[in-house]
Amino acid sequence: MRSGKANLAALAFAWCATCMAQQAGLAYSSEPLAPKVIRSWGDGAMRDTMTAWEAGFRKHHPEIAFQDTLLGTASGMAGIITGTSDLSLMGRPATANEVMGFEWVFRVKPLGIRVMNGSLKTEGETPALAVFVSRRNPLKEISMEQLASLLGCPADPHAPVTWAMAGLGGAWKSRPVHAFLYDDQTGTGAFLQRAIQEKRDCWNWEVVREFKDRIRADGQTYPAAEQIADALARDPYGIAVSTLQYTSPAVKAVPVAGLGAAVPLTRESVVDGTYPLRRGVYIYINRTKDRPVDSKVLQFLRFVLSPEGQALVRSSGDFLPLNANEVEEQLKKLE
Repeated sequence: MRSGKANLAALAFAWCATCMAQQAGLAYSSEPLAPKVIRSWGDGAMRDTMTAWEAGFRKHHPEIAFQDTLLGTASGMAGIITGTSDLSLMGRPATANEVMGFEWVFRVKPLGIRVMNGSLKTEGETPALAVFVSRRNPLKEISMEQLASLLGCPADPHAPVTWAMAGLGGAWKSRPVHAFLYDDQTGTGAFLQRAIQEKRDCWNWEVVREFKDRIRADGQTYPAAEQIADALARDPYGIAVSTLQYTSPAVKAVPVAGLGAAVPLTRESVVDGTYPLRRGVYIYINRTKDRPVDSKVLQFLRFVLSPEGQALVRSSGDFLPLNANEVEEQLKKLE
């Protein structure tokens, strides 16, 4: 009995030692830098995390100062295109037009580094997108392929779209589908369209109704995500893509299947990458062709992707850290 316990203890110690070795291999190792300023433009929702990263980085590099102009993601790419910033902080991937504008000036595409995952449900912090149906709907889960079938450009735009296409039978088999989505001209809507349809850029307008933020009569913002959830609550045959922030007793979020089994939207499934509609947060930089990344920018991004930098993601707000595979993938971009 004692021998068995000793073996288990030895295995546990070896496992922990391996984990620590892996962590040590990713740990940030500082190199001397010339005194300089790192300038950033972009997403104001990243301010708290950037402040934490900057303070952490300055413990290694007190010679580096920071200057942040965070007026929103839409302003981010303008900074590196005009040369007035070193970092573009983006709560979403750069749009085709933003990439085109950069490429027109520099003849290369900007280098985008995924620095963390969006939040589980916090408005404005790149929340993962949940698929909702009415509580009265018997649907238990849905796949990305079924979402494309229900929502995407149809071969016959007048063919009925029914819940049979999501695998339901019985009384629900012939019932119509009504979809409530983000406007595809917004960053969230564009992400959703790419995630579901890849390169195709239209919805089935016979079933889809789009929403974007609007101002109420009292002057308050009525977020698109809330409008979508409210529309679904009034329609038992609806399907909606919104955020968990607007869950209500009238609707339920269903697990979504990507390449594997269907998984529910949780912090764990966002971080481990199994939930298909999670979103990323990015820093874009100007990496001129055939030239290395600027040393101060390179060291800062390595710090951001280190265990220390990713731990600061968890402690500074509702954004979620990258998993080990994602960190490795992003570090390779900097080589």
